[in-house]
Amino acid sequence: MKLKYKKMVLLITMCTMGIGLVTFSISRPKDKATTAVEETEGDNVTFSANSVPEGDAQKSLAAAEITTTVTPEPTEAVQIETATATAKDLAGELEKNSNEDVNKLIKKYFKAKLSNDKDKFKSLVNDTDSLDLNDIERQTKYIEKYENINCYTKKGPEDGSYIVYAYHEVKFTSIETVAPGLNVFYVKTNKEGKPYIYLGEIDEKTDDYMNEVLESEDVMDLIYNVNEKLQKAVEDDGALAEFYLKLEESAKDVTKNE
Repeated sequence: MKLKYKKMVLLITMCTMGIGLVTFSISRPKDKATTAVEETEGDNVTFSANSVPEGDAQKSLAAAEITTTVTPEPTEAVQIETATATAKDLAGELEKNSNEDVNKLIKKYFKAKLSNDKDKFKSLVNDTDSLDLNDIERQTKYIEKYENINCYTKKGPEDGSYIVYAYHEVKFTSIETVAPGLNVFYVKTNKEGKPYIYLGEIDEKTDDYMNEVLESEDVMDLIYNVNEKLQKAVEDDGALAEFYLKLEESAKDVTKNE
């Protein structure tokens, strides 16, 4: 792994409070889980609204490779190409703000987080019962607003699904400098063609697909750039630096209590 990506993984571990840096809206199996809020049922993985895995971008995707036997037909060449495709191939290039409906969805979600009103999430997620409002309130307690939201998307494992890397800048109360951050969402499309944030169970193949896509060079570059921006913001603003030190201490206390 390149040195800059090793540095990126270390920086991600700073974000145990779910604020700034890179936070994920997923939880993973127990052998992959890194926080107390991550849990699994059987072979299924549960998507929660506030999970934060650390340094999970080191594993490749073997399970997502299609290994079915190809029967010689006129479309044989196409079938063989599909059979050897990996998640990185299927996901395609990282696209910025390419889907207006997805952009609106993510912006509404961030706005709903600040309200901490369950009803505000009803049109945005598939299952509001999966939301932990106490955790959301803890995350947003010191946040005045989210701004400069940009959505970077890749194709998801299902038709009409997306993996969304949502860049945003957090304006904390009484701190002038904004803090760059990145949230990852799994977005699906309903029968009416409207996107929604999926919170629920996923199988191992979907989880592995998302892990491999996370390792894509363009995604890793995006994460690294966000971390670089945050590091510079912290270095340039003593108040922000002090705030993050307090967050780290608070995160340790939360982990102990859980």
